[in-house]
Amino acid sequence: MESFRAEISRLTSQHFALARIKEKTTKLARELERLIGDAPGDTRRILRRIAQGNLGRVQAPALEALGDHLSRNLERLTGAIAFAALLVGGSMLLMTPMGGWHDRFGEIMIVGGIVGMLLFRIGAWLRDRRRR
Repeated sequence: MESFRAEISRLTSQHFALARIKEKTTKLARELERLIGDAPGDTRRILRRIAQGNLGRVQAPALEALGDHLSRNLERLTGAIAFAALLVGGSMLLMTPMGGWHDRFGEIMIVGGIVGMLLFRIGAWLRDRRRR
């Protein structure tokens, strides 16, 4: 018990020494001063984000740019597939020897596919040019 008392006495005098209390109090006062100084600006930023509706949204410009790029590519791919389907379908109708409205419909599909691809490509080119 005597050795425990000595150790407790040593730890108590070390942790509750006047110099240590002063050091911790000074550190706490500096941190509180910094917190109080930063609080109004932080509060304004939080209130602004709440008002804008994006408090929980992560803002990553690189990620947003990647999403825009993927969206544009997906849009182009979808258009290309649709117009290619018109071309292939029209070609299949023309290759079958049915005659009549099948041939006309096949020709319309081929012309529609070619015109659609051209218009789609011109529109994509104009959008890219406007972005730059």
